Amino acid sequence: MEGQIELEDYLRSLNKNNFDILDYIPVGRKKAVKRNELKRMTGINDRYIRLAISHARRKMPILNMQNGDGYFIPDMNDPEDVRLLAKYVRQEESRLKSIGWSLKAARQTLKNCGIDWRYEIREYEISGKAAG
Repeated sequence: MEGQIELEDYLRSLNKNNFDILDYIPVGRKKAVKRNELKRMTGINDRYIRLAISHARRKMPILNMQNGDGYFIPDMNDPEDVRLLAKYVRQEESRLKSIGWSLKAARQTLKNCGIDWRYEIREYEISGKAAG
């Protein structure tokens, strides 16, 4: 997606300036920080904050309290934070399985039509398949 590429380019530019959203997210649920506070502390808008968090989750688990209390890195010495992290992993594993099953039929349909979904498909390629 074109807009996504622009966001990722912006994040890369922030990283060149040694920006790391992890510097602003506390350890422990009791110190959780809301996105509005992250925006205030970093000067970055909401959309970029969410993308930065998404990228940071590749390095460190970041939980978001569903009650709106904010983002935090689980404190692995706090049994409740450990429980919340385990619950998060179960939730995401379930989501991953659900997405996989819903994609199965879509992939199979493309395969049945002789279309390799792993590559970008241009309109003329589709019309060529349909006409062929």
